[in-house]
Formats: sequence, C-alpha cells, structure tokens
Amino acid sequence: MKRILLFVIIASMLSLSIFAAGYSYLQEYGPAIVNWGSNVKYGGTLVLAEGQGTEMPYNLNPLSPFPLQITPLIYEPLFYVNTANGDVTGLLGAKYEWTNNNLDLVVTTRSGVKWSDGKSFSASDVAFTFNLLKKYPSLDSSGIWSKVSGLTSVQASGTNTVIFKFSRPNVPQFFYIAMQPIVPEHIWENIKDPATYTNPNPVGTGPFLFKSYTPSNGDEVVVKNPNYWMKGRPYIDELVIKSMLTNQSAFLELLKGNAQWGEFYAPDPQTTWIAKDPQHNQIWWPAEGANALFFNTQVYPFNNATFRKAISLAINKKDLEDKAYFGAGGYNVNPTGIIPSQQSEWLDPTLTALASSLNTYNPQEAQKMLESIGFVKNSAGQLVGPDGKTLPSLKLSVVSGWTDFITMANVMSLELQKIGLNVVVDQETYNSFISSLMSGTYQMAMWGLNGPAPYYIYYDEFNPTLSATKIGETARAGYTRYTNPLITAALSTYAQTTNSRLQKQAMYTIERIILEEMPFVTLTNSTGFQFFNTKEFTGFPANDNFYSASGSLEPGSYDGYIEALNIHLK
Repeated sequence: MKRILLFVIIASMLSLSIFAAGYSYLQEYGPAIVNWGSNVKYGGTLVLAEGQGTEMPYNLNPLSPFPLQITPLIYEPLFYVNTANGDVTGLLGAKYEWTNNNLDLVVTTRSGVKWSDGKSFSASDVAFTFNLLKKYPSLDSSGIWSKVSGLTSVQASGTNTVIFKFSRPNVPQFFYIAMQPIVPEHIWENIKDPATYTNPNPVGTGPFLFKSYTPSNGDEVVVKNPNYWMKGRPYIDELVIKSMLTNQSAFLELLKGNAQWGEFYAPDPQTTWIAKDPQHNQIWWPAEGANALFFNTQVYPFNNATFRKAISLAINKKDLEDKAYFGAGGYNVNPTGIIPSQQSEWLDPTLTALASSLNTYNPQEAQKMLESIGFVKNSAGQLVGPDGKTLPSLKLSVVSGWTDFITMANVMSLELQKIGLNVVVDQETYNSFISSLMSGTYQMAMWGLNGPAPYYIYYDEFNPTLSATKIGETARAGYTRYTNPLITAALSTYAQTTNSRLQKQAMYTIERIILEEMPFVTLTNSTGFQFFNTKEFTGFPANDNFYSASGSLEPGSYDGYIEALNIHLK
C-alpha cells in the first residue's frame, strides 16, 4: 500500500553542492536533469497510474497541503533535492551561498525565465512567495517561518538575488526553502484569501500547462509548455495521471497497457509484473527511507533500553523484507536508520561491527538479555517481569490498508512469541493512528524514517522542542519520546555549520547513542514503488542512473516532476 508520511513542521537540512561529483551524465542544471544526448525523440502521451482514489477536490493551489497531483508540474521550486542521496539540482534558483557566519542564505535566481502568461520571473516573486507564507501560516506546511526555524526576513535584492536572514545559524533549513513552490506576485498579490483559493487558471514557470481534470474518473492532464525555460525539455507532449480508486485497479491499468508508468505498492513484482514481459516491464524500488518499529519509551516495559534491544534481536529483518517487499528493497538495513545510499558518507565506520551485531536475528541472545533485567518465561512460555507478574499483551499499531506494514506486523507478532511476548496487531484508521502517536497513548507502532541526510531523521525523532514529556501532551514529532542532552547538543552543532567534518562528527555521536539506547528498531528499507513499461518510453531512473528517489507528486515532493523532465520516446 502506498503510504503518505506525515511531514513534520521542522527546520532542517544540510549544506549541499549544486553539482555532485561522480556523475557521467551531468549537465548544466545538476544531476537530476540527465543529458540523454542529441538524438532524443520528442512527443507522445505518457500515462501514469496511481492508487490515490478518485473525485479529489478541484484544487491547483501549489501552496495548499492538498493540491491535485499535476500541480508540481506547473509550479516549480528553487532547487530539487534528491531525498535519497542529498544531491541538489538548480531550478528557479541558479546557485546559493551561506554568508555572514551562516546567518544569511543568498540565492541567485535564474535569468530568462517567464511565467506561462508571458510575464518575466524575478527574485521579487520568490520573496513575495515566502512572505505570503509568513502572512498565512496555514500555508506554511514545512514550518519555514516556525519558531524553531530562526528565519527573520526574506527580501529581494535587485532582479536576481534573494536574501534569507536568520536570527541564528540554521543551515538545515535550506531543504525546505529549496523545495518550496514559487507563485507569481503579479497574480497572487490580488488573491484575497490564498489559503482557500483553488487557482482554476494556474500560471506557473513549470514544464507543463494545465489542460483538464475529470473528477469522475480521476484523470488529470497537462500538456507541454512550449515556452519552458529549460532548453529542450520536456520531451513528452502530454502527461495523463490516472488516479485510480485502489492500488489493484491502478496495477490493472498497467497490465492492460493503458499506462506506461505506475506509482503504487503491489506484491511480488517479479512474478506479477516483470515475468509477464521481461524485455519491457521494469520496477524501480530504491531505498528512499527506512521502515521502523517505534517504541513509546515513556511506557513500561519500553522505558528499558535492554528490553528494546532484546526485541530488535528477536525480529528477523530479512524475513520481513522477503515477505513484504520480496527482496526488492535490499538487505543492507542499518539500525541507525541510515539508508544504503547515505551510509558511505554518514555512517561512523567504527560502529560497523556493533550495528551488525544488533541487526542480527538472535532470539536466544534476546532471551538472555531479558533474563539479565529480570524478565523470564513461566511454564506456559509467557514472559514474567521482575515484579513476578505476567506481562500483559502488548499492542502493535499499524494503519489499516498499509498492506506491507500489516504483513510485517503479523510476522513480528509470531516471532516475538518465541521470547514470551504476546503482541496484538491493531489496525487503525490513519487519523486514529497518528493521534495515538502524537498523544503518546500507543505502545509500539510502525512508522517511516526519511530525509536527504540522517540529520532529518534525528531532528524529527530526538529534538525535545518537537516532542512531549507527559502522556497525553501533543508531540509534533519525536514520537518515541526519547531525548538525550548529548543528541540535542549534536543537532545544534550540525545546524550551525557548513563544515562537513563537524557535521559528520555530530551525526556519529547520535548514531552511537541510538545503538546503545535503541529507541526504535530499523526493520527494512522503505522503497519507492514504481513500475515502468519501456515499449514506447525510456529515460526512467535506474540503479545506475539514480536521478530521482520516487515518482511521487505529493505535496512537498518533486520526484515525479523530475522524472517527467527526463522520460522520452524510444
């Protein structure tokens, strides 16, 4: 099941270079815009099938938290950040620089860009957009102006410079600034209420123009912008997004040949998709995050680190990957939550052996750990605590309909029986589930970890300003409710510098604490779920061409937009 993760209101990001090293296909904009050579074939209608449900509200407001899927194809951000590896590609922003001891972020905007109504784009549009978010906080879904961000002002200087001023260094905030869609000042300055505006006639700088939306069948259609600023892009003439009611119905569109591109979860893709046409049917399920078992560390017995470690050892992570993702997500899972594409840069090499030992499936050692803190099995095989009382059933919360999570939860329930735990899988509606996480009324829950660098995960999970200290108090993030002053200090160190060595040392500190305290258990890699048919089109991302993490066009994501700029006829 495709999941929409909650993007918490935080201020985070690392200092990144627009041009990443090691790419043979780089061109002037950055690693996400692949140079396919001079013989690219233009034209065609590309169809993307998704299991999003039909009859979505007619809304093309790029500042809204729930716009139509085609909106990111019309309105662009300053930069695209690949959340799997942190690579940055310049879009409306040509370059950026931190100055004044990291208190000022100076962005140079791109020249020669026009809005789709023919008006010129400038730095003034950028400053206007960010100040509009300040005026209407309900539109500031990334928390760019939140109290913890430190942003004090955004001003245009001339035609091509925007200056973001901070009260204190917050280098990680770049990500949210980079990925914010920009709107035209000459139109939006006349909108009375931008928070409720549905924007029926969108004017953007993007590669596509709005054509139609049919609520009855969920079809969203955009056509090529003939005056797009990026030379030679897009290659395709038209993109149709078919928002089907379920993942199964979206998959059926691909199997029938009615779509060439799919973004949804489907079981056993090797058998159900690739084997049906090995020459043309492909999948792209890269590790873009991690799936984790969260412990409520304020609730007994999960307030004991040894108890948490024992549960980790009693879970067979390979079995979870095989049963939920059929090996497509890979087995290079790390208990720090750092995904494979980020491990070489961010994982402390001195922790490799410890991480490996904690990631091993070893129920016998788990039992010994429990015994060391007074938890032993009785004659009935039930775990008895140090107080002599049988441990009651423990609840593992998952969202109803998230079939991959439900599969893993059921497997874990059986595995944890071996160490004497009776775990009940509780399927809840999304609203009920997230409410229990935020209020701290859950025991264990399955959730996701993601971000373009480990800092995002650790800021979300361990920043005390985002968490809560009492059950019932609302936590905006930090659902494990685990905090540590050493982690807080390391996060602060990271945010204040662009020095990569200091940033890595800060992350190394946090990684060691995670391995010692285990506030969550990393279960599997979290993958994107893309299906391709290459009979007509090519240029899709692949392992040797990792220009996009997923095909998502959800709010806050520009992965699908990047893919639409690269896909072309054979």
